[in-house]
Amino acid sequence: MEGKESLVPERCISCYACNLFCPNGCSPYELVTRRWFERYRDRGLPVRARYLMPTLQPNFRSDLVQGLDMREKELLEKWRQTPPEGELVLYPGCNSLALPHLLDASFMNGISVSGSWDLCCGEMYYRMGLFDQVMRRAEELTDYYRDKKIGTMLFNCPACLNMFRNVLPDQFGARFNFRTAYLETYLLEQIEDGNIRPINKIGKTVTIHDSCQGRILGREVMSANRRLLEQCGIAIVEMEHSGEDGLCCGAAAGANRHNPFDILSSASRALKEGEKVMKQGAVELALYCGGCQLTLCASRFIVPTRQPVRHVLEYVKEACGEGSHNPTKKRCVQMLLNILVKCFPKYLSSRRFWISNKPG
Repeated sequence: MEGKESLVPERCISCYACNLFCPNGCSPYELVTRRWFERYRDRGLPVRARYLMPTLQPNFRSDLVQGLDMREKELLEKWRQTPPEGELVLYPGCNSLALPHLLDASFMNGISVSGSWDLCCGEMYYRMGLFDQVMRRAEELTDYYRDKKIGTMLFNCPACLNMFRNVLPDQFGARFNFRTAYLETYLLEQIEDGNIRPINKIGKTVTIHDSCQGRILGREVMSANRRLLEQCGIAIVEMEHSGEDGLCCGAAAGANRHNPFDILSSASRALKEGEKVMKQGAVELALYCGGCQLTLCASRFIVPTRQPVRHVLEYVKEACGEGSHNPTKKRCVQMLLNILVKCFPKYLSSRRFWISNKPG
């Protein structure tokens, strides 16, 4: 706060957890990212980070569209053309756009999915402290949804939910006239009310990885996913660090220095801790964030572990008798190759850039 030299801004991996742990509610995360914004304003970003920016095209997620199957491409086009109107509308963030098979299910009946790559929530920019870009997202989204008649906006991604519900309105002045809710909470209620009936009890034991944004949102997200897995006939063994004490998947670890080795280091810790509970029967690592899924699945090619990584919605689809189609592994291979080709050759470059005009 006093602007003195500190190790924190240099060593922080942007996991967001300090806001939970601070006993005085001081939101230290915002202090750290404020220092990063000042650094960006003065120096820009290393050129190796350009391919990782969510609003610059192409980027590491949008390039995955080339490898989607025909059905997934049709879904993306349908979601792009569907107007955001109705009682239940789901916002597909960039992770759902990269993994559209997660929402290709009968449990989505009655829900309009509307969105495209152009409607970025700004979460990655927020985690990097690029506040000018987050402000731009807040203004664009406020304007886009201003006249839309939406009852409840559902979010499959905890990061998008936290941005729309808390960060964009509270810190950047966004205004939305709809309620916000978490898709997995909605699905749990539908199952408990008998409107969705799982026909298969999967009968597995898994451990569950909690996302950074899931921890911030609390029981609404973390408990809902555990109860949803139980409804699918899945037992859960918790890792040593879980819930609010859980480990970062590694995706946010790149927000500070844009260093792939920081990402791999955090991902390795999470994967290895998950593997430890295999002794207690946890044969798979379940998660509910598409970003965590892409990061941990990709990291397994570099740090091999015996525990497959699966999204909670893939279990729900399987329990509802809709198979277990999971193209994530193939997609992560494609993502890794793209990053190797488009990022690593620039790793040692000293060149810098600003996403748009240099902030004043």
